[in-house]
Amino acid sequence: MSCSRCSGCMVEDFLLDMEDSSGPMWLHAWRCMNCGNVAESVLEQNRQTQGAVSSSKLPMGKRAVQLTSAENIANWAA
Repeated sequence: MSCSRCSGCMVEDFLLDMEDSSGPMWLHAWRCMNCGNVAESVLEQNRQTQGAVSSSKLPMGKRAVQLTSAENIANWAA
C-alpha cells in the first residue's frame, strides 16, 4: 500500500483511543514511513463528515485554514 499524500511506504500500525467510554481501545491503522500520514476508517469518516480538506490534497507541510472575515484575519495576524 502506498501513501495518498507522498506515495511513500505505508506500514500497519495500531492507535490507542483514550476517549472511548468503555475504556481504552486499540484501532487498526496504516502509517506512512515517509511523512507520517495516518489512514484509518474512523478518521476518514470524520474528515468527510466535517467537510475537511483531505491531507492528500494539500502540499506537504500545509494545512487548510478558513478565514471568513477581516476580524479573523486580524486575529491570525496578531
